[in-house]
Amino acid sequence: MDTASIAALLAAGAVVTPALAKTITMDKDKMREVLCRTGVKLVSEEERGEIGRKLAEAGLHNISPDWFAGLRWALAGGFAALCLPLLLFGLDFFWVVFFAPVLYFLPGVWLNSRISKRKSQIRLSLADFSVLFSTALSAGADIVLALEEAARCVGGPLAEEVDRALREYRTGQSMSDALISMADRCNVDELRSLVRVVVQSYRYGAPLAESMHSHAEQMRTVRRFEVMEAAGKLTVTMVIPVLLFMLLPSMLVLFYPAIVQLMEAFGM
Repeated sequence: MDTASIAALLAAGAVVTPALAKTITMDKDKMREVLCRTGVKLVSEEERGEIGRKLAEAGLHNISPDWFAGLRWALAGGFAALCLPLLLFGLDFFWVVFFAPVLYFLPGVWLNSRISKRKSQIRLSLADFSVLFSTALSAGADIVLALEEAARCVGGPLAEEVDRALREYRTGQSMSDALISMADRCNVDELRSLVRVVVQSYRYGAPLAESMHSHAEQMRTVRRFEVMEAAGKLTVTMVIPVLLFMLLPSMLVLFYPAIVQLMEAFGM
């Protein structure tokens, strides 16, 4: 780094440091309020509603959509504001144009990744949850106790959502509405199917233990076919690595002596 670049960085630091210090020392509640106001002003109500749905799917119930929307704009705008002094000292404007949108979309990418991971965990837990729930009902437990025991055994995000649904039930919401809200928050088709079975049995007085036993058998069958499908895809995926790293080297080792002898025999 040459002397001019060092001087530019030092000058930019002298300008930016007071702003950073003020931002860091800002009260957390005040910062949250600023971010929420930013989200309300710069993001439409429909987009904030979509962000709220994604936050619920990700299990981030303590984060408001307004705050998250404001955070995206704060990251992009803050980066651009911090780079303005550097532009005066010769920083290429390309980096500002490149990194500001990246910082804007980065929270959304992280949120989508968290949603995908959480849904996968819920799907993996549903088969065991169905079996445990059916077993608890068959043993004579009521629906609340059966849900508690099954959730405690499987753990993970599914247990968190079941616990929240039971808290809503204990605060006055009906069991059907609490379970339907849980399925809407998670947005997992397999969980919607399980909740549909429970709600129908709970509303119409059908034997829930038998219905859950049949549903658990169906879940195990679906899980087995999913594992078989994944194994089939893995077999196709492994064809190219096997050809490149096993079959081709083995053929070279086997045929190399014969090729050398043929070349010597024909004087090549």
